[in-house]
Amino acid sequence: MLRKRSISRQVLDATYAVVFVLLLLPSTLNGVAGTAGVGVLVGFGIALAFRRRSPRWSLALAWVLAVVQMVGGVLPLSADTAIFAILYCSAAYGDNLVRRLGLVSAVVGGVIAALYLAYVDGDPFSAPREEVIREPRLVQFAFLLAGLWAMLGLSWALGRLAYARRTAIESAHARELAEVHQARAEHEVAIEQERNRIARDMHDIVAHSLAVVIAQADGARYVRTVDPAAVDTALTTISGTARDALSDVRVLLGQLRHSQGDLPNPTPGDLERLLDQMRATGLTIDSSVDTTEVPLGAGAHLALYRIAQESLTNALRHGDPHKPVTVAIESDSAGIELTVRNSMSSTRPMSESGGHGVAGMKERAGLSGGTCTASGDGSTWTVTAWLPAATSTKGIG
Repeated sequence: MLRKRSISRQVLDATYAVVFVLLLLPSTLNGVAGTAGVGVLVGFGIALAFRRRSPRWSLALAWVLAVVQMVGGVLPLSADTAIFAILYCSAAYGDNLVRRLGLVSAVVGGVIAALYLAYVDGDPFSAPREEVIREPRLVQFAFLLAGLWAMLGLSWALGRLAYARRTAIESAHARELAEVHQARAEHEVAIEQERNRIARDMHDIVAHSLAVVIAQADGARYVRTVDPAAVDTALTTISGTARDALSDVRVLLGQLRHSQGDLPNPTPGDLERLLDQMRATGLTIDSSVDTTEVPLGAGAHLALYRIAQESLTNALRHGDPHKPVTVAIESDSAGIELTVRNSMSSTRPMSESGGHGVAGMKERAGLSGGTCTASGDGSTWTVTAWLPAATSTKGIG
């Protein structure tokens, strides 16, 4: 199989092969090998030209040339040094099979070459049999085998080291690229989460503020003839609600522009002001707030406030205005629980799947490590949220 290589590297290999043939051509022509030696030299030059592009075929051609050289009785040539480069490339650029074949070639080729050099002189079939087993030839064979194995094995080992180094560099680059993609994906997820958070805040601010403004405006229109002072109170409430909403929206817009900053973190006093503000709209609220201080995180504080705000806004918009809304906050060492219950209106039904308010409350509680449920039984609508204390892991899923 041909391996894809850059054009410049192919040209370099071909140039190296041509220079190799031209440098050794004079000594080969002047030697005793003659035309057969020139053919072997050219063959090794071709093997060198595509040793990196196709190590498998280069190694196969080297074996063919070695067999031809031995069968033709051609004595060892300088061109045989090309075998070292071919073995190197089989280990450095070949696949697993080619690397194994290169190692086998180094071992088996060393044995065959040592036998040929030790026992064959000219014609490989002319040596007397009794001369084959003489002791001097055995010693010569042993030394030749050790030397050939050392050189051939070293060539293959160097190629294997080059392959390991290249693989390590490629793996490092792949890891760096994967880390870049992971960081980019995490950044995109963080951006999407921030957009969702801002969208939730915008929904809570606008929905709550408009509900209060509408309720106050409608109430002032109805009572202006019998209680003119109530109109001033309503207008004051509308003005304060609008200013607070405008301030919060400006903070959100600043986050969109600069990707930094948060809305001011609500405090227990803000929750009391929220209840007073909703009472000012005409909503009757029976509250029971546990004053025990619970160490909530910043996210849980904001979630508690927004869930209470959304629940009361829904009660104002969809609940029965003639019946009170109960708000209960209970706390212990594990966390804090908020329960908002209101009567349902037959003309303005509430639905768990309608709008984004319920989904936003559940998402806020979940991001803070808590839970939130919202459901009705036909006559009442109940929102229950539990948020863990800062030192508690309960409810984190």
